[in-house]
Amino acid sequence: MTAAAVTRRVASAAVLLAAATLLTTGCGDGGGGGGGGKPTGEGRSTSAARNAATRPPDGQATSGTFNSSDIGWIQLMIAMDDQAALLLGLVPDHSSDAGVEKWAKPVAADYRGELVQLRELLSRADVPDTNPHQGHDMPGMVTEDELRTIEGTKDAAFDALFLAAMREHLDQAAKIAHSERSAGTDPATKKLAASVEKTSLTWRARLPEATSGRP
Repeated sequence: MTAAAVTRRVASAAVLLAAATLLTTGCGDGGGGGGGGKPTGEGRSTSAARNAATRPPDGQATSGTFNSSDIGWIQLMIAMDDQAALLLGLVPDHSSDAGVEKWAKPVAADYRGELVQLRELLSRADVPDTNPHQGHDMPGMVTEDELRTIEGTKDAAFDALFLAAMREHLDQAAKIAHSERSAGTDPATKKLAASVEKTSLTWRARLPEATSGRP
């Protein structure tokens, strides 16, 4: 598999966030491209999702409320970041490029912190931490097949595939975060989306070019 093969179709951020929202509220049809059946917990009804989304978190003021876009974005970002974190974890044992290793280490740390914040928001919204995107081939998502393919490579071949996958992930993460800032209603979720957009663009700008090996 080439680096070009890893970079899949491009979807607009609005369409991608809408798809995530439909899956969250139980209206999705199984996703595009890589789909299997719906995982357990995916088929929550729209009314149930809305009731959970508007329930005030324990011990906190009721000023923040979640709509379906908030929940869709949170769940999509958790799914995307979980897979990206697995990919980043391959770098120390597979990369031959010092620049790639230097770039990946702080990015992996950022993702760990981001996932904690995303899951805290999901808990506040009283939504189960399930993955409605399991098995779906969505832009920005490193699929299980891709992860296995990349894991089977080393050195320059790994670096090329890794960078292509991370480039797509960061581009899509920034786009859907920007859309969430417009479509969401929960202040804390929109604040995190603004942070995700900024950091995704920053890491994207700093993404190294693969070289032939360590200096």
